[in-house]
Amino acid sequence: GFALTGVDSRSTSMAGAFRGLADDPSAMYWNPAGLGFMNENSIALGGTFILPTVKWDPSGTAVATKPGYSAKEYQANKALTMFPSVFATMASSPRLKYGLAFYVPYGLGTTWDAFKLFSPPLTYVAGFPEDEMKSRIAVMDLHPTVAYQIMPNLSVGAGLSVMFGAIDIDQIKFANPYAPITSELTGVGVGFGGNLGLLYKATEFLSIGLAGKLPANISLEGDASVYLWTPATQDSLGAVTPAMKLGGKSDIEATLNIPAELAIGFAYKVSPIWTVSLDYAYTMWDRLETVTVEMKDPIAIMPGLTVSESELILNWENTSRISLGTEYTLGCNKLRAGFFFDQTPIPEATQIPTISDVGNKYSMNMGWGR
Repeated sequence: GFALTGVDSRSTSMAGAFRGLADDPSAMYWNPAGLGFMNENSIALGGTFILPTVKWDPSGTAVATKPGYSAKEYQANKALTMFPSVFATMASSPRLKYGLAFYVPYGLGTTWDAFKLFSPPLTYVAGFPEDEMKSRIAVMDLHPTVAYQIMPNLSVGAGLSVMFGAIDIDQIKFANPYAPITSELTGVGVGFGGNLGLLYKATEFLSIGLAGKLPANISLEGDASVYLWTPATQDSLGAVTPAMKLGGKSDIEATLNIPAELAIGFAYKVSPIWTVSLDYAYTMWDRLETVTVEMKDPIAIMPGLTVSESELILNWENTSRISLGTEYTLGCNKLRAGFFFDQTPIPEATQIPTISDVGNKYSMNMGWGR
């Protein structure tokens, strides 16, 4: 979907198999109960850099038959994106521990310049968008957390998610073979969610973690512009009809649904210097059936065609993710590795180029620390 694969370098290098371990400040993301076993105040700073390479081939689909597109492979524009994270813990009390985190759990960005003007080229009004398909989705989470150590081997924890969401989506459709309709939508908003966790140290060697994320709704407000672009034409008598740009702008309201998640993790100390961990997570992406954008002022783009709302049909499906990770201490060095398999929630029928999670993910991860 638009979820990132995790936060913090250590847990990422272990492929996110961390809910049964959860023994550093990133527990606030993976399993807040892990905070209950910490005995130090700490601050951790980090960030993730992503440079995606996305290719799209509409050969054999209806898109390839539309004017301006070809049955060939297109490549999205490349852009480096950075997602920061900050974790701070307070562990001065023997049983009650506090933490505050800021991280980005959801982020997506893809830009396409795939629509090519015709040969000989048609003439449109100046301002026709160069990058006609684009998506930018980011959800930032300010996350106060509390954990309580019920018994020496059992802790529970909970975190509140104050989510700040922003979206920017551009699309192109066709009113007729030579008149594209472009839409640009931007919105920002706030929503609330949370996560819960339990961490049980069954033996000296085995710990078990349960964690869950609550569903959340981010209410977005912003603006949208919808325009119909008609090319300049000349009839058989030489009369010229100038190119036109019809449409306008409107304030909008929309809701972005964030999925719930249930997960279980196991961590086993094979020896004092070697730990192996296993996680399973189930994410309920089926909350994203549709995203409806309501326009406060309907936009008339041609006689008989007025846009009062825009509906993006997603019909996403629930997914499973399995993660296997390990950490081995060699002197002062900690060597880490992991593998995860993560299903895509997007069925083939609703795949679009601007949401690039079009297949299941197989990830091999490695890391090093001291």
